[in-house]
Amino acid sequence: MAKKNLKNIPQGNKISEQETNANKYIKFYEFLLFDPTYRELSEKAKLLYSYLRSKIPYFEFQTKANEQGIEGTRSYRDEEGFIYCIADNAELEYLLQASEPTVIKAKKDLESYGLLLQDPVKNKTNRLYVLQPVEVANAWTHIEEIKKYRAEKEQANLKKRKQQKEKQHKAAEQPASSSNPGDLKKLSHGDLKNFSHGDLKNLSKIQSKHLKSNLSSKIQLNLSIYKEEIHNSKLPDSIKLALNDKKIDRLIYHNISVSDLFTNYELHKESVNPGQYISALDFALAIKDKIKDFAKVMNQNINNQIKFANSNQNVAANTGRKEMVPEWLQAQKEAAAAKEESGADQQALTIEQLEKVAQWYKDGYKDVNPQLMEQILQLGLLEESDL
Repeated sequence: MAKKNLKNIPQGNKISEQETNANKYIKFYEFLLFDPTYRELSEKAKLLYSYLRSKIPYFEFQTKANEQGIEGTRSYRDEEGFIYCIADNAELEYLLQASEPTVIKAKKDLESYGLLLQDPVKNKTNRLYVLQPVEVANAWTHIEEIKKYRAEKEQANLKKRKQQKEKQHKAAEQPASSSNPGDLKKLSHGDLKNFSHGDLKNLSKIQSKHLKSNLSSKIQLNLSIYKEEIHNSKLPDSIKLALNDKKIDRLIYHNISVSDLFTNYELHKESVNPGQYISALDFALAIKDKIKDFAKVMNQNINNQIKFANSNQNVAANTGRKEMVPEWLQAQKEAAAAKEESGADQQALTIEQLEKVAQWYKDGYKDVNPQLMEQILQLGLLEESDL
């Protein structure tokens, strides 16, 4: 055989300390996972056993070096010639990222399974003897057990899905009137007397939530699915963040899909900014009765937003009166004027502010901006009898 030309063999690379550390490993014994006797051990106990057993070669090396007279080493061989390990609780707490009671319990678990022996030494750390398992089965049956577990899990999932479908069917078939707060009328006068105001309020809320749940079941749309669809949509992030659980619940109630919402926003995004669009959407979602024409309602609300943004009037504009104006309304007026001068977009009043305007109207101040009055009436904050 011809001799190889050694000059053609490329030189290898030096091994750095970082590469050495990256290639170190601790052997994890399979019997801890698959053997019926030991697989019930806690994860911490299994990790502790693997760590201590991997340290035996180190203590054996130190012992042989000491027996050869090398300085700086010591012997870890007992009187019977067996090698033991040394590791105090502080070291094991750090390695296992666990508290001292957890470390102590892990060691006791290994002792009870015959895998560890602790030999107390006065004023010193216990000697730890890692033991070979004796009860390991000749053949493991984990493959059959995994198949059985997989089949049982599938059956449980099928049963769970069946129960969920039956529950949705039942909720969908239940008449809406059965969950209507109007059922309170069916209670006798004596029954109503036994209810506190808080009880009636809570009962109404519970029934209202039940009604919303039924409606959500009918359109087969729940909160988590809707939120996922919003997350995956192309709506601006500012709108996604503004759509909290309460708004999403109202969207579901009004049967407005994410697709409907995105299409509507695309239609109006050149006319209003995202903040104004959300404000217009708030007014739409606050409507008590189900929205029949979402596009029409939004078009009206967005027109109101645009009208308000182009106006410097406040609620008491053009009256000439010297009456006291609420601080929040005066602040709205000043902010509107400042934004008009700077050319920035103005925002309409929030629903909370409109509630204050409605209350102010009830208290006797009648000079309310027509656009605001239209929104107040649409939201049901004032009745015809209040006008």
